[in-house]
Amino acid sequence: MKKSDLSFVLTAVFTSAVGFFYCGASWWNINLPRYYPLEHAWKMVKEKGVPSQGWYGVQVFAFVAAATLTLLVYFALKSLGSKNPDKSLSPTAHKLIGLAATGIIVFCMGFILYQEFSKWGVFTEIKNCCSCLP
Repeated sequence: MKKSDLSFVLTAVFTSAVGFFYCGASWWNINLPRYYPLEHAWKMVKEKGVPSQGWYGVQVFAFVAAATLTLLVYFALKSLGSKNPDKSLSPTAHKLIGLAATGIIVFCMGFILYQEFSKWGVFTEIKNCCSCLP
């Protein structure tokens, strides 16, 4: 596989995997560290009534998991492509990989927005606001 094709595939894998694993932290209820800015401390538990930031732990999980997956794909493609290093991906393969990565990213971004809007009560506010309209 050509270097440019390998770079394209690995970029698509990494970007879509970051979104997937970011959402996966919620789907699989993974307990990740949270930062408590008032205490300047990291904890594995979510304390009620105390402001905390779980975003940092989720980001680290998503990037490390995506990097690990990308490395596995890299080694797999290198071993498969070592037989014919000058072979390039077809235009159809480029389109399918691009569409798959874009679809995963858009789905995951939509899920993240839905989850955050639910947590913040945005949907409830919209419902309350719209119920007063004639």
